[in-house]
Formats: sequence, C-alpha cells, structure tokens
Amino acid sequence: MGRGATARAEAELIGTGLGAAGLGRAVVAWNVAGRSELTGVDLSTGEVHPLPAPPRAVITALLGRPGGRELVLAVEDATVPAELWTCHLGADSGDADSGDADAGEARWGAVHRCLVSRAPRQPRELVEPEPRTLAAHDGLTLSGFWYRPPAQPGPMPTLIYLHGGPEAQERPTFNPLIHALNARGIAVFAANVRGSTGYGRSFEEADHLHHRFDGIEDVASCVRDLVAAGLADPQRIAVAGRSYGGYLTLAALVAHPELFRAGVDVCGMVDLETFYQHTEPWIAASAVTKYGDPRTDPALLRALSPLHRMSRLAAPLLVVHGENDTNVPVVEAEQTIAAAQAHGVPCRYLLFPDEGHEVVGLAGRLRFVRETVTWLAAQLLTDRQPEDAVA
Repeated sequence: MGRGATARAEAELIGTGLGAAGLGRAVVAWNVAGRSELTGVDLSTGEVHPLPAPPRAVITALLGRPGGRELVLAVEDATVPAELWTCHLGADSGDADSGDADAGEARWGAVHRCLVSRAPRQPRELVEPEPRTLAAHDGLTLSGFWYRPPAQPGPMPTLIYLHGGPEAQERPTFNPLIHALNARGIAVFAANVRGSTGYGRSFEEADHLHHRFDGIEDVASCVRDLVAAGLADPQRIAVAGRSYGGYLTLAALVAHPELFRAGVDVCGMVDLETFYQHTEPWIAASAVTKYGDPRTDPALLRALSPLHRMSRLAAPLLVVHGENDTNVPVVEAEQTIAAAQAHGVPCRYLLFPDEGHEVVGLAGRLRFVRETVTWLAAQLLTDRQPEDAVA
C-alpha cells in the first residue's frame, strides 16, 4: 500500500458493509513517523483511498461499528489527552461498476465528530513538539520529538527522555511530565533510539545483544546533536526513562558521565543477571534475544549492566519504583541506590508501596510528576556547574 518498511500499520475490517461486488471495505491506520494516517481499502478491487486526516495526531485504537459506515477512534496528541471520536464514512454513490471516479471517492469521504473529550481549557499554554532527526555515531538515522518551552532564543536546560520497551515508540501523545517540565522552563527531547518500533524490523533489532552498546551510544548522539544545534545547554542536560528507558538512563550515565548533570531512573534494570533471576518467567524468556542468555552469555550481560560501572556515576540520581513491580522487581532499585551511595553520589528514592510496574493511581501519578519536576528543576535550573561539559 505504498508505505514501505518504515511504517507500521494496523487494519480493521469495518463491519459488513458490502459493495455491488459483494465484498466489504477496510480502514487501515498507518503509523507514519509517529503520527497516524487513515486509508480506505476496497477489498473487492484492492483500490486504496486516502481518508481525511484524523482529528488528533495519534490513533491509539479503532473499531468498526455494525453496518460498515462508521468507525470509533481513540485518539490523542501532544496537547490533548485521550478522546473518543466517530469517523462516519461516506455512503455508496452510484453503481460501483460505473467507472465514476467521483462516486468512488464520495464513498470514502469521512466526517469526524467528537464523543468524549477532556481537552485542556487553555491548550495554547502546552507545547507542540517538533519532529527532529539526527545521525547516530555510526550514521544510523535516529528521530524524536523536541518540546521547547517559550523562551528567549538560545540553548535550554534539557531532559533526554527515553521510552520503555525497548519495542515501543515515542509518539506525539499526551505526557503530563513533559508539559510540567516545559512549564518550569526545561526543554525535552523524547527520543526514538535504535530498538524502537515504527521504523521497520531492521531498526527494531539493531540493538540486540552486542549491538546494545550502540543503543547506549545513541543517547550520547542525541545530546551532541542538540548541543551542536544550539538547542541544549551543554552544562544543563539530564536523562530520564522508565523500564527499559530506566536501564538506558543508567547505562548512559555511567558510559558518558561528562554529558549529564542529573538522571531519573524509573523502574529500570541495573543488573541484567539479577533482572533475569527475579522477573516474570515469560519476560525472561522473551529477553534472551535482546540482551543475551544468562546461561551462555554471562560476560555480555555483565558488560551491559550499569551496576558494574557505577564507579563512573557522577550525576545525582532520582530512583523511582513501585514496590509491587514484578516486571522489573524492586531489587533493581535497591541495588542502584546502594551502589550510588557507596560511591558518594547523591541519590533520592521515590518508592510507591501500592504500585507495580506502572504508577496508575491518580494520587501516585500526581506525586510522581510533582516530585520529579521539582527534583529536576533543582538540578538543572541552579547555578551549579558540572566539572565537565560536552566535548
């Protein structure tokens, strides 16, 4: 359908709407560089019909309603939290065999109507991100979204934000932490380093096993690109991430201590060997192709584990974890804190006793955002200067 290997598609057959040939229609939601596009497909002819742009940047789910005339879309974008919309498809016009191109296009017209919305009353105060691409150390193209708060031109205090997975993708969806940081004058680059989905299988598998070191280098490449472009202040850069992003945060902090002023590890792994020992068995089984097999690759796991390089940690660290996390058990946070403190690095622990791998309670989410923003602002917006800047 013309999107190639760099776009990921989801298809949904919309009910049983039948044309003259006795076959139905389908609607495909394409992931194009993180944003969603809709395409109609005539299943009897294979013809493809572009549909009007979705009402928001990202479609997170779509459902065909009986009759084949309407979709229900779950959507959101960077400045609007999750909403529900309907997409009413144009009715059949004329005979499908008449060769009337205009009739065919009318059949695929669409009208969007909002069903449920909690859009903020003053959306202009929220930052719309700009897509950004850059070259990694080995020439691989990386991408992400740059959230720059309104400010005078010049380099900004900046957070590099890393998603989990690693098979996930940073997309322009609503993230309260990012907006709260922007409100305090801190820019955010939400990165898609190698291993992210949405860019084809080769990119997704480009960080497997020994290539994981390249994924760690991608974080440094993001820093250097933003500094070279005059966007990020080299003396005021932090890195944060959750789950795999927390692991990558710790790995980047010990691999490149000169680049970062602070770090936030949210339920990340610090030792891959203990991670394998304590995580859910199905997670351990699926992780073998990514990080290595603990039975046959212990040296690789040790080399990839930040715990064994914590003597290089220089940046103050905020560690966040849910006590009931079974994906990345809390022992990982406990080891991180113990190692940081053993090497004299300031470390704060934010533990959620009633939460697991995700902080889902409203009170917990509010506390997480408030305390993380307050802590990062204290690190990035003060006059303290690190010993080393970006080379």
